[in-house]
Amino acid sequence: MKRWLWLIGAAVAVAVLSGNASPGKDVGKLQPVEVVYLACREGGVAIETDTGDLGIGANLAEAMEDMKAAAPGEVFLETADHLLLSPECIDLMPALMSILRPSCSVCLTEGAPDMEQVGLFLRVHRPRSTLARYRAGERGIETLVTGEGRMELVS
Repeated sequence: MKRWLWLIGAAVAVAVLSGNASPGKDVGKLQPVEVVYLACREGGVAIETDTGDLGIGANLAEAMEDMKAAAPGEVFLETADHLLLSPECIDLMPALMSILRPSCSVCLTEGAPDMEQVGLFLRVHRPRSTLARYRAGERGIETLVTGEGRMELVS
């Protein structure tokens, strides 16, 4: 029995000294996200959250790394309730399904939404389309039209 305790203690010491110990997450630095907005432009992808975090890159992975590197805390995308996509980003849906929850609502957007107001609007006017429904083959995604201080979901 003493031999096993000694071996376990040695293994823990090696892990700690080699830097392989998994550090915990400081809950105070987590930034829960409600809305994620993706815009695809020539040569790149931009990702923005309602917490004010922004990332730009040549692809989705690079944009997310840029956003996480610039954020003052840890961006917690797993809490997102709403995903907004520019129509050019529709091809990113399979990758987004592995990042966001299946119940996350999805809508296309024309123009950049007001990230401070869109969360409240989408809580009241929840889009029908979700990542789970998209995965199941439903492709009828509503469009969020913004302009002149108003927002509207259009089928």
